[in-house]
Amino acid sequence: DTPAHLRPKLRGKARLLLTNPYALHQYLEWHHLWAPFLARLRYVVLDEAHWYQGAFGSGVALLLWRLGRLLRRYGAKPTFVLASATSGDPAGLARALLGREARPITEDGSPQGARTWWFWDPDRDPKASAFAQVVQLARFLLEAGLQTLVFVPSRRMAEALSAAVRAAAPHLGEKIAAYRAGYLPEERRALEAGLREGSLRLVVSTCALELGVDIGGLDAVILMGYPGSLASARQQAGRAGRAGRPALVVYVPEEDPLDSYFLHHPEELVFGPVELPVLNPRHRGLLFRHVLCAAAELPLRPEELGELGLQEEELAPLLKAGPLARTPAGLVYAGRTRAVENAPLDALSSRQVRLLWQGETLEVWDEVRARREAFPGAVLLHQGQPFRVRALDLEAGVAELEEFPEDYTTKAVTTETVRILKPEVQQEGLGFGWVEVREEVRAYKVLSRGRLVEVRPLSLPPVEFQTEGIWLLWPTPWEEPGALHGAEHALVALVPLLVGASAKDVGGISTPHHPDTQKPTILIYEGFPGGIGISRALLSRVGEWVRRTAEHLARCPCEAGCPRCVLSARCGSGNQPMDKGGARAILERWRERYGPVG
Repeated sequence: DTPAHLRPKLRGKARLLLTNPYALHQYLEWHHLWAPFLARLRYVVLDEAHWYQGAFGSGVALLLWRLGRLLRRYGAKPTFVLASATSGDPAGLARALLGREARPITEDGSPQGARTWWFWDPDRDPKASAFAQVVQLARFLLEAGLQTLVFVPSRRMAEALSAAVRAAAPHLGEKIAAYRAGYLPEERRALEAGLREGSLRLVVSTCALELGVDIGGLDAVILMGYPGSLASARQQAGRAGRAGRPALVVYVPEEDPLDSYFLHHPEELVFGPVELPVLNPRHRGLLFRHVLCAAAELPLRPEELGELGLQEEELAPLLKAGPLARTPAGLVYAGRTRAVENAPLDALSSRQVRLLWQGETLEVWDEVRARREAFPGAVLLHQGQPFRVRALDLEAGVAELEEFPEDYTTKAVTTETVRILKPEVQQEGLGFGWVEVREEVRAYKVLSRGRLVEVRPLSLPPVEFQTEGIWLLWPTPWEEPGALHGAEHALVALVPLLVGASAKDVGGISTPHHPDTQKPTILIYEGFPGGIGISRALLSRVGEWVRRTAEHLARCPCEAGCPRCVLSARCGSGNQPMDKGGARAILERWRERYGPVG
C-alpha cells in the first residue's frame, strides 16, 4: 500500500523494511537502488515460516539464495531469523530454505490463556445442514457476548454465512461483518480496527485473517471445516485467547475424509505433531529459472552454481537458446524480457498459463494444472470468487476468464495411465521412484450443490510428465478392483496428515494387475512435473500412513462408503467400482504382511 512517490525516500532512510516474497522477487534486479540499505542489513526475518513449503517454498528458498549472493556483494552478513509457532520440523525447514544449519529455539514465551475445544458433530442433527448449525452456533456465541471469528473455506461462504447470521440476529446486524481478500485496503483496515476495538462482535472470514493481521485477542473461534493443515488449524485457533485470556474453539467438520478424521481424533488436531514440511529447491525447472534471475541481477560465477548442485555444462541449452550469455565477468542474462516475468514463485512447470480477467492477470498456473482445471467451461475460484474459463490458448499461455454468478461447479473427467520408469526403492510390498504420467481429459461434469447436472464432452491433448511416486503391492492376484479403488481414495485423502501437502497435490491409480509390477498395485504420484518431495516424505512414514487410513475406514459409520471415507468428488470414474469393506481389509492385510517396511 506504499505510494510510489514515497519509495525513493524510504530506500535512503529506511531502517526497517516490511515486504513479501513476491515483491522481493521483483525488486532484486534493482538492488543497486537499495545498495545503502543492503550494505547495513543485520537481520532478515521470515515470519510465519511454515508457509514456505511446496512449490512456493521451493521458489522462496531459491529467492533467498539470490538475496544472499547480493548481500555478499555489498559486504553484509545478516542473521536470518525464521519465526513460526506451528512448524513440525523447524531446524529442517530452516535448512531447506537457507541451505545451512540453524539453531531451533523451541521455548514458547507467549502468554496463552486456557483454551477449550468443542468438537461439533453435524450428524447429531440430520435435519439441519452443517451450514445451518454454524449459523445458530455463531448467533448463540454472539448473543452470549463472546467476540467471535468464524473461519470458512471461500469468499462466497464468508458472504453467505455472515448474511445468514445477520438475518438470524437482526438486532445485532451492525456488529456482524464478512472479511475476505478482494476488499479495498480502507475497507480491510476499518474491519480490522472494528475487531481490535470491539465494535465488531462477529466476523466471518476466509484464511485472510489467519495470520499477518493484528486483530487483538478474541473470545471464540469457529473452524468451519478443516483448513488443510494442522499448522493452519493451530494458527486459526490461536486467534482466540491471546494475552492470557481464556478462549473457546469450535471445530465443525464438513463432508470430507480429513474433516471426519479429526472429528474422531480430536487429540491429534489439538496436540498432534504438525506435518513435515515438503519442498525441493533442487527441482530442475525452478533452478534454471532462478539461475536466469540471478544472472540478471549479478554475473554468475561457476562456484555459485556449485552452491545449487549445478555444473556449468548443464546450462548449455540456456546458453545455446540465448537467454544466458558467457562474459569475462561470468554468466549474464540476455533475454528479451525481464527474467522474473518467466519465473513465478509458486509454479514448477517451465510452461506457464496466465489466468486473465478483463486484461488483468489474476494468477499464473503451470501448464499441467491449467489443462486439468482451466479447460474451456471450467468454473474456478480466485480468492473465493467464482470465474468461468471462456477460452484456453495453450500456445499463447493464456486462459480468458469471465465472472460467473451461478452456483455450480465443474469437474474434469480424466483417465490416467502411469508407467514406472526408474524405481529407487524396491521392497516386497513397496516401491518408490520416477514414473511417467499420462492424463487425458475426455469430458467434464457440471455439478450443482454436489449433484450431477450433466456431462459435457471435451477434447484436449493429453498431458504427459515425469514425476515421483510411491506404490503399494499385494502378492495375491485376486484383489478386487473396488477394494483397491477405495483404498486408493482413502490413502490420497489422508496424505495431508503426514506431509505438508494437499490431497489435490497428488493423484492415484489402482489396478488388480499393473504391467510394470505384475501385481495388484496402488500407485500414488505427485501432480507436478519433477515432484516436490511428497512421495519421498511418505516413504519414510508409509506404515503409519496405511495404519491411520485403515483405522479411519473402520471408524466411519457408513456401510458402503461416503464422502467422509472413500468417495471422492475428483474421481474420474464416478467412484465405481467401490468396496469400502474390501478397502479396509486389504490395507489391514498389507499392514500385517509388510508393516515393518514402513
